[in-house]
Amino acid sequence: MVRAFKNTLIIFSSLLFCFAQQEDSLKVGLQSLKKIESDVIIISAEVRSGNLNPTAYRFSVFPRHRPSEVYISRMFFPGDSLQVVLPENILDADSLANIASLEPVGGSFEKSYKLFSKQSDVIDLGIFDVKKKSDIVKLSVVDGQTGSPVLKPTIKIFQLGKVLFQTVLDSSGYGRLRIPIDRNREIPLYALIDTDGRYPLWRGSIEVSQGVSSITLALNSMSLMIGESLFRVRSDLTPFRKGPENGSEILFMLSKDDHIVISRSAGNKLYGRVRLDLHTKKSSNFFHGWIRTKDVEYLETFATDTNHD
Repeated sequence: MVRAFKNTLIIFSSLLFCFAQQEDSLKVGLQSLKKIESDVIIISAEVRSGNLNPTAYRFSVFPRHRPSEVYISRMFFPGDSLQVVLPENILDADSLANIASLEPVGGSFEKSYKLFSKQSDVIDLGIFDVKKKSDIVKLSVVDGQTGSPVLKPTIKIFQLGKVLFQTVLDSSGYGRLRIPIDRNREIPLYALIDTDGRYPLWRGSIEVSQGVSSITLALNSMSLMIGESLFRVRSDLTPFRKGPENGSEILFMLSKDDHIVISRSAGNKLYGRVRLDLHTKKSSNFFHGWIRTKDVEYLETFATDTNHD
């Protein structure tokens, strides 16, 4: 009976030892699993397509200094959650040393890139904007007399009355215009530059080359003499007449936001001069005539001794 008790005790001790080993192994396994889980990183982004309709997107991640070594490349469809999972130690640890690219499929779209740094757990790349493939114009707008930059003008690019691109340039009068490559290259492009009254509204054709090009446009303000006032025209097709009479000969029609320098008045009519650019804006001439008071809006009065050319 004593022997049976000893045998039972030995078996019970062995079982306890086995259970302890299994518990230790389970703890080690859980720790390893937690380590594996913590060693992955989630990279996510959003796509904003506007009125464009790509059929799919190719999302890729690669190191900036070794772009051929792609970490991952996956296809997503509109409406999918754009998210990939990578081992944390695969990313380059240097600042902004990793690149994510988005390539829209199903049309003539540009490929977009974002630089990012290695972080833990989750990296949110923000929004990728889908854009059509474009020719790039590096545009500078300057004052025609001084050459100094024109502060934050608004520019629109038209073709057959349709706006292809519009933007506000920076405080240096500089900006990059993106002109879609799928436009009709046989039809001229026209630009409109608005400075909110600081200069006459600039209208004219521009030539856009394939690829990347640079253009500088000069705006010319009206020089005023003592006692003269600056006005701008309220609406398009405003008659500029040779005399103050209603039936007087119309010299030409003025456009909205054209500038006119007024020197005297007669009743409800104002007498002044306007500047017209000639020969693709490489030269200009001044014309004197009359305009109705209600057709113009006062801008400012200068009391300087400047002369006009």
